[in-house]
Amino acid sequence: MKLQIRLKLFVLYLLVKKINAMRTTRFLIILVTLISLLNTNIKAQCERKKYCEDYLEDYDYRSQSSYAKLSPGDTSSVNIVLYGNQKYRIFVCSDPKLGTVSWKVVQPERKTKRTIDKIKKDTTLIYETNEYGDYKTDANGELIIKSRQITIDTLWLTERITVDKVLFDNKQQNKQPYFEVTPTKSARYIVRVNVQSGDPNYSGCVNVYVGRKETGSKNFVKKQSISK
Repeated sequence: MKLQIRLKLFVLYLLVKKINAMRTTRFLIILVTLISLLNTNIKAQCERKKYCEDYLEDYDYRSQSSYAKLSPGDTSSVNIVLYGNQKYRIFVCSDPKLGTVSWKVVQPERKTKRTIDKIKKDTTLIYETNEYGDYKTDANGELIIKSRQITIDTLWLTERITVDKVLFDNKQQNKQPYFEVTPTKSARYIVRVNVQSGDPNYSGCVNVYVGRKETGSKNFVKKQSISK
């Protein structure tokens, strides 16, 4: 009888555990869905705000432009890939109420950094010898030191680090409001954004525009393809 009760209690425990797991899974799905909808809504709101329309011109901004709501004091980074033989125009525009928004375009570079790990210092004693090559001793029978030779060996620690190569900084470019480049080969770039300090309770749109357009081909044309 006791065995049957224990068995029923164990089955009940498993059922309760399964129900809790299902509730947790549903909660996580709902939470992820809400976050996704919220981000989509923010993107849609900021995308409709066409800041700096005079800078747009005939570039296509649909593929890599980013839109976000930031508050004073926030920093953000946007990773982009620029493909070779295409012309790009990059700029950042924002809600005027946010105040000054500084931004820069950088290209990550891998470099080797060498730092001193430790320094080994060894001392070698040179003893006096007589004309027969035998070591001389003093009155106490100790070897007589002629000189000391100090050897210093530096052990280096080498590591690979990533540093920013700044290609454009809007604080240094008073006349040029955007960055234009035509890469010869595809590469990764980063747009770093910094909003000046202010009221942390206020948030406004900060839009990173990445526009591209095809450049004219410079390849030779075969004779057969030239129209008459």
